[in-house]
Amino acid sequence: MGTDTVTTELGSALFGKARRAVLGLLYARPDEAFYLRQITREVQAGQGAVQRELKRLVDAGLLTREARGREVHYRANRACPIFAELHGLVLKTVGLADVLRGVLLPFQTDITLAAVYGSQAAGTATLGSDVDLLVVGTVEELALHKAVAEAETHLARAVNYTLLTPREFTRRRRERGGFVTRILTGPLIPLLGSPDGT
Repeated sequence: MGTDTVTTELGSALFGKARRAVLGLLYARPDEAFYLRQITREVQAGQGAVQRELKRLVDAGLLTREARGREVHYRANRACPIFAELHGLVLKTVGLADVLRGVLLPFQTDITLAAVYGSQAAGTATLGSDVDLLVVGTVEELALHKAVAEAETHLARAVNYTLLTPREFTRRRRERGGFVTRILTGPLIPLLGSPDGT
């Protein structure tokens, strides 16, 4: 069973569908606040189910709720004692990773490795941080560019990808202190494949 299958199943096992969608949105973009109608539209779930999940998550201290005029806004609660752990877990299972994995799946047979690196993987991203994505494979770049643009729209942030052929990846991996070596020794959120090509 591949890493991508495992992380997808983990998200499903840990969270119900509506909770997974709400946490995936709010914890993938923790510096943004959303009102109910926005959340319902983004997660494509029924308003009643979303309202129930928001109430449970606010009551548990995982989200904050703030009235602004006639609208109530929700956001990830950075003061929650498990914020860092939950943020990391959501990014790896149902947030950022699911969106990127979803747009890359049509190219799965042509990809030996796809992973997020940089501030998103390290958990140090801010509201203005982009997403750094490494793709190793024989994917047609124009098709990849279109897929990444789709992910950018959903994530509401820029995705900067680096596409390497397997041969380039192997060559650059041997360079001490080089770009690929730095990526592989830092934190990664695996999406498809693995650095070993499995």
